[in-house]
Amino acid sequence: MYSASVAFVFFLLASLPAPIALAQQHAHQASRATTSAVPPQRYATDAILREQMRAIRKNVLALEHHGSGNITKELATQLADQITGHVNTIIVNCKLPPDADAALHNIIGSLLQNASALKAHPGRNDAVAGMRTALDQYARMFDDPAFSHSKD
Repeated sequence: MYSASVAFVFFLLASLPAPIALAQQHAHQASRATTSAVPPQRYATDAILREQMRAIRKNVLALEHHGSGNITKELATQLADQITGHVNTIIVNCKLPPDADAALHNIIGSLLQNASALKAHPGRNDAVAGMRTALDQYARMFDDPAFSHSKD
């Protein structure tokens, strides 16, 4: 009886990782689907998020105005650092519900990645375009009445 019980426990333990892995994969896919699709109702924002995203938009507009071919390394570094600072302020003060938080992290992750790329290589058109895409995503997904994702 003892060996049958031990064999059964080993069988159960051996079979656990597959269902757990499938559950984790399903949860990851569900999370990714929720955060990449536009929600039926845009997510609420708080004052700090709105303020910081508007400041980031101004930085991106300045980058677009100068054009990546005409921007100096000093200005690109300054604007990239400002964008990173605004994102860090958002992260420190974030008090969004989990689904909105997950959607926002996709947006700010892209902003950080592209700001870093721009700082390293000021002539990168794709970095500024990536930031514009992130701002457009914010405008579609978050309720910020004064935020315009068009080129102001």
